[in-house]
Amino acid sequence: MGISEQRGSGIAAGEWQCVHLPHGRVFEASYRTFLGMLHAENCIDYDPETEYPIYSAPANDSDGVSFFFSPPAANRFKNLIKFWGGIPFQEPKHLKLVRRVL
Repeated sequence: MGISEQRGSGIAAGEWQCVHLPHGRVFEASYRTFLGMLHAENCIDYDPETEYPIYSAPANDSDGVSFFFSPPAANRFKNLIKFWGGIPFQEPKHLKLVRRVL
C-alpha cells in the first residue's frame, strides 16, 4: 500500500471519476477556472508519450457540465478532482458522443 493510499486519496486504481459543475449564476466563472486549473496541472511533469483522457458532456437536464476522468487521468489529477468534489463514476457508455478535453 502506497503513501497516498494510506492517507485516503479517495481514488481507487482503475476507477473513473466525474466532476460536475452545476449551472448557476457563477457557472461561466467556475467553468473557466476549472479548465484553467486543469490545463495548468497538465503542464506539470508533462509526458508527451502518455495520454490522460478527460471528456466533457452536458449534464442531465441541462444542469451544467460534467467532466469524466479516465483511470489514468483520475490518478494524475486526483488533487484537482478532490478540490472540485469529484465522485467515482462508471465509464461513460458513449465516449464517441462526448467531447475530449485532454
